[in-house]
Amino acid sequence: MIPKIIHYIWVGNNPKPQFVLDCIETWKQHLPDYEIMEWGNDCLETINNTYVNEAIKNKKWAFASDYIRLYALGIYLDSDVEVTQSFDRFLNLTFFSGYEQYNGKYLPITAAMGSEKGSSVVKALLSDYDNVKFEVDGELILEPNTFKISRYFSSEFGLNPPYDGTQESHLAEGVVIYPSYYFCSPEYNKINFSIHHFSGSWLPSHRRKDKLKIFNKFIISRFKKSRDKGDYPLLHNEKILLKVNFSKVISYVLISKSN
Repeated sequence: MIPKIIHYIWVGNNPKPQFVLDCIETWKQHLPDYEIMEWGNDCLETINNTYVNEAIKNKKWAFASDYIRLYALGIYLDSDVEVTQSFDRFLNLTFFSGYEQYNGKYLPITAAMGSEKGSSVVKALLSDYDNVKFEVDGELILEPNTFKISRYFSSEFGLNPPYDGTQESHLAEGVVIYPSYYFCSPEYNKINFSIHHFSGSWLPSHRRKDKLKIFNKFIISRFKKSRDKGDYPLLHNEKILLKVNFSKVISYVLISKSN
């Protein structure tokens, strides 16, 4: 049985924008008997995981949240998810999620998911984070959690892309991935429980490739912009000294690195 607890993550020092507050209000409206638990900066101290600690050190809150959403039991929602009706019908499952569509392809969604205590799915996904680091040889591993989850669904259940996000996927008893219109993108005349106001914020804003390292103190890196908003992916001990734009999407940057 999935407990009636809504978990969401808000880490860092920025206040919640009005849009996020409005989304949370819809949770209270449609899930009035559910407990709402915020995972903030203080809660992070209770998690002993190298991947999470390194993501936090580098202020990559979205990647830290990838682990926390699995660590927290009950129902997890991204802060930009608007709830449209009760989730009670899913509480008897052991694990549920849905599909979302991005760049014309379907992927398992992580913005809305639920799990009971002891779920084998969540145990396996958490154990994967025990074997990886966020920072390797001075570089950040900016792999979205949807890729990790997709690999697990493939190896464990034989669910392989391309996914049909218009159909339910019953992976095991009590383990269901629902069509995209359930939790992500509503469609006319089809049942809907939430809307993910998806902005691609989990993607890195720039792709980075280090071209030259000088005495382990300076780095010349090439950045390619993948979306309009977001900072350059830097380590906690890196600082930009000089930037040269070669085009609207390509930049070369001189970075200093402190010990």
